[in-house]
Amino acid sequence: MDQFKVKNTVDFLIIIPPADTVKTIYPPYGSMYIASALRNKGFNPKLLNIDLERITNAEIIERIRILDPKYIGFSGIVAPSYKYLKELSRELKNAFPEKKQILGGGLASAAAVLFNNTPIDIIVKGEGDITIVELIEGLNNGRSLENIPGIYYRNDLSYNFTGDRRLITNLDSLPYPAFDLIDLDHYLPDGLEFMRKFTKKIKNNSLLDPKRKRRMITIATSRGCFGQCSFCFRAYAGLRLFSLKYIFDLVEYCIKKYGVGFFSFGDECFAPNKQRNWQFIEEFKRRKLDVPFRILGMRVDTVDKEIIEAYKEIGCWMIEYGFESGSQKMLNIMDKRVNVEQNRRVGRWTYEAGIYTSPTIVLAMPGESDRTVRESIDFLKSLNFNFKQYQYTYALPIPGSPLYDFARLSGAIEDEDEYLTSLTGSVSGAGVFHVNLTDEPDEVVAGWSKKIVAEVDGHYFISKYKIRFLVWLFILLGKIKYHIDKNSLFAIFKKKIFGLFSISLAPKMQVDAAAVKRISKFRKRKELSFEKFCEGFSNSTINRDLALKKINQRISPANE
Repeated sequence: MDQFKVKNTVDFLIIIPPADTVKTIYPPYGSMYIASALRNKGFNPKLLNIDLERITNAEIIERIRILDPKYIGFSGIVAPSYKYLKELSRELKNAFPEKKQILGGGLASAAAVLFNNTPIDIIVKGEGDITIVELIEGLNNGRSLENIPGIYYRNDLSYNFTGDRRLITNLDSLPYPAFDLIDLDHYLPDGLEFMRKFTKKIKNNSLLDPKRKRRMITIATSRGCFGQCSFCFRAYAGLRLFSLKYIFDLVEYCIKKYGVGFFSFGDECFAPNKQRNWQFIEEFKRRKLDVPFRILGMRVDTVDKEIIEAYKEIGCWMIEYGFESGSQKMLNIMDKRVNVEQNRRVGRWTYEAGIYTSPTIVLAMPGESDRTVRESIDFLKSLNFNFKQYQYTYALPIPGSPLYDFARLSGAIEDEDEYLTSLTGSVSGAGVFHVNLTDEPDEVVAGWSKKIVAEVDGHYFISKYKIRFLVWLFILLGKIKYHIDKNSLFAIFKKKIFGLFSISLAPKMQVDAAAVKRISKFRKRKELSFEKFCEGFSNSTINRDLALKKINQRISPANE
């Protein structure tokens, strides 16, 4: 890239680590906003996007030699980047011992682990737009860091924390993110082809107009979330919104500047209430926009049937909700503050309006059992969506979340460095069982995803085609392929020869232990029964007493 060919005076280089095994199409907005904040104060920041480039540590070191930045930054947004950042920071400290290393993002919640296991010098907690400017100014002028709120920094014996920084109240005061510091073409996929990954039937002929701009970009309309889901990390409390003027000015800027014709609004929480949804719809109409879009991070308690139909009218083709479970007990433990019927009703409204949605089921939260998984399967069936129009993910404890606290309290995580190091791309994927926080054996927990796939996909074939034989054949072929891959087909065939031809699709929660080999190294202590801490609390309604944060409070005295 040209920015690395010429030596410039670079004040701050932000390294963006790989987020997953697959490159994301979500622009690195955290780093882009930090870069814009520094530019506004006259500094020269640069971004080194390893998530996109996937270059080696040796190549990173060479890039840094060319740029010679005053300070090296790391965007520690996701916990699975811990292992990568730990190794890279050590190599960079050996190569550039005089350069201070600064980390920001979600990993700041694991500050103690980072200071104990990496050479990182300073950690920025929470929102960094203002903090980073004060920090760079302070370092340049040799001032003490103790008066800069929002940071952890090393001292002779350990580290100091300067206290939380107040959040930015007016998000409109922020400049646009530094789009020019990234390879933006990668983050502008073909919008029509992107739609076809989710819905093959595109009935709107205007979308097929060859004159339509095809590029799609993801932008955010807010920061934070007013939800308190127990599996989720919260860098800061509450939800703050960009004004609709800021949002739609940015939309029009992207249309004119970058030739964008499709949008994805990628928020943790798109709207806090119905009023915000209606305001968004009305402003969209007032601007006379003709851009198809999808919405991520919508809550079911902020929409109704009329809002959903209005979104369809103005070009919304997809809305993602946080359904998470079909069990009220699990929704309560997750602290979702909604009920199963709300999820079902909004899911059906969205489907009937012709808007795509794909329910995600979070498996293996504390308290999960065969019964609660059965409730989730029945919930997915009741939606009667199309084939494979659902997702599942295994709960993964992330520093800063109540789920992570539970994992530590229950003994599943004893060595945080060991656990965080284990979160590589191969084990931290959405469908991978890695941590057992339930009262169930590992092989049962690992088998839940297979049960969901077999039963929900079987339900689709039965309800859509009414051909029982195809269902039987589909499941049979899947089992055969699995055992071929595992070189266990002959043994299974010998054992199951008489049972294969009488396979039943009746609801069962039995698991073939021989077919499930995944064993978790990180598991809750067997003698600590989660159900014991739930005794006496109803699962039938929204029950805040069952929230995992309160469960943790009950467990804590028991472990003292």
